[in-house]
Amino acid sequence: MDFTLLIAAFGGGLFAAAIGGVPSFIFTGLTVIAAILAGDFGAPAIGIVSFGSWFSPCVAFAGAVAASAYAKKIGKLEVGGDIITPLAGLKDASVLLVGGIFGIIGYLLNFVIGTVIGANVLGSAAWTDTVALSVVISAILVRLIFTDSGLTGKTPAGVTRHYLPQGSDLMFTIVLGAGFGILVGGIAAAFGSMALAGSGEAGYLFSQMGSFAFGIAAFGLIFASMGLPFYGCHHIVLPAASTAIVVFSGTLSPVAAIVAAAITGILAAIIGEFAGLAFNSYADSHIDPPACTIWVLQLLNFSVLPLILPSIM
Repeated sequence: MDFTLLIAAFGGGLFAAAIGGVPSFIFTGLTVIAAILAGDFGAPAIGIVSFGSWFSPCVAFAGAVAASAYAKKIGKLEVGGDIITPLAGLKDASVLLVGGIFGIIGYLLNFVIGTVIGANVLGSAAWTDTVALSVVISAILVRLIFTDSGLTGKTPAGVTRHYLPQGSDLMFTIVLGAGFGILVGGIAAAFGSMALAGSGEAGYLFSQMGSFAFGIAAFGLIFASMGLPFYGCHHIVLPAASTAIVVFSGTLSPVAAIVAAAITGILAAIIGEFAGLAFNSYADSHIDPPACTIWVLQLLNFSVLPLILPSIM
């Protein structure tokens, strides 16, 4: 464990609490895009800045989630699941300190899940998206510590609760998931085909397609912060692109990669809606539906699918 980065994670959680959870996540996306396009020069920033102590979602976003729930508990914030408002405006040092503490907790969770359990027990630090799983576990701790909502919220008497989109909303979810999956699957397959033709640059972009798609989607949340009805889709494009990479690498077929990405996109869209309705209805904190979706599907992409389709590239 890098103790310098562990200490810095306190500042990362505090910084995110000050500027808001979604704004910090937008910076995650922006720095990922910049680092990938910078190639070898940007590579260190991915592990230290984007997914390290500054903007890693398990440090920054999770810290802001904890700070918001705590602020609601002490009466400083009206909605404990508010992940957009910059909490520096509350002028309460204890709120920022909670963000910093959960920044450290998130860093430690990711280390345990990735290195202690993944590398030492399962034989691979990348057995799933350990950052996303750390975000989920941190949010569950926040829910249990700072709220009385229970894990799945408290449904008011007489209210019929649904756990999946209903009617036309379900069809919209399926179409959107498939379409986004087709998009990133097609782009990944195009880079893969160029790589097979001898382009090293395309091969690099092919290998980074999951993170690149994630970065674009995360940065797009800047429009949601403006109040526009932007559909958060990083939980769709990241696993869909990852599926496309594995399938193309194992089949060398662009069609197979696109179809597989579309299927993953549909699953991701539905799982994301289910997680949102299951965890965040009638609750006083935020358990992130995209993080729930990503760690489940990346477990399949990283640990299951490669056993079925080993790479032949």
